[in-house]
Amino acid sequence: MNSKMRVHWIYKGILTILYATLIYYESSHDTSSVPLPSHSDKLIHFIVFGFLCLMICWTLSSVTLSNKGIYKIILAIGIASLYGASDEFHQFFTPNRSVDILDWLADTGGAITAGLLWHAATAKRQVKKATT
Repeated sequence: MNSKMRVHWIYKGILTILYATLIYYESSHDTSSVPLPSHSDKLIHFIVFGFLCLMICWTLSSVTLSNKGIYKIILAIGIASLYGASDEFHQFFTPNRSVDILDWLADTGGAITAGLLWHAATAKRQVKKATT
């Protein structure tokens, strides 16, 4: 028996929104007492927003937007980058947090990397499907 379990896009969207909410929640806390090595926060931003982009790609993979999947990936990168910018703006109003353009660049870099990885993985899978 060969059955595939497909997750409906609404459930994927809910999980993605929950993850984005977690980012917002964690961004609302004072991190001045958390000892981090210099510039390690950029790596954290890169990973967190890269994962957000992967989740957005996963959600958009179930939605019909166009025939070309690259548009969905560009949209996912844009959404993750804009969310990173809004997160930096949000931190302006959070005590003991600072707005840093380098954090946003790390967010966007993580999103671009994740989007390219998603594209590579899905393109490879589509080629495999076409040959079988």
